Amino acid sequence: MRTTQEIVESIDNRLRELDDEIKTLDAARAALGTRENPPAPRRPAAVTKRPRPARRTSKAVTADRIEALLSANGGLTTAALAEEMPGNRDQVLALLRQLETAGRVRRTGQRRATRWHTITDEDRIRARAAELEATRKRPA
Repeated sequence: MRTTQEIVESIDNRLRELDDEIKTLDAARAALGTRENPPAPRRPAAVTKRPRPARRTSKAVTADRIEALLSANGGLTTAALAEEMPGNRDQVLALLRQLETAGRVRRTGQRRATRWHTITDEDRIRARAAELEATRKRPA
């Protein structure tokens, strides 16, 4: 059974691999000479405020859209999600609570500092490992 440290190292390795792949793909795009769809600017992890979009899209507020935004941004506040959606904050919050009940998202923080995050496979593995560790019989 893998330890928590091994899981963390595995996640870090995968993130490094993905960053390398992104760099390779960006270089390939540049080599092709097409800049019709330039890469989206990367947000530093420390940035918490998102600029208000110029106009809202015609897409409906759905649980899948919320999950996609959370996955792409590593976690957002309800207000930031509401800015990205055509619906209002109450609609977004209701969907977030449904997703939380279904075990697809989790929240951290309290009140205005609450941020929503998707639950990844790594999170599920970590929770299961902790559960197994807690139930493991210890030698007397």
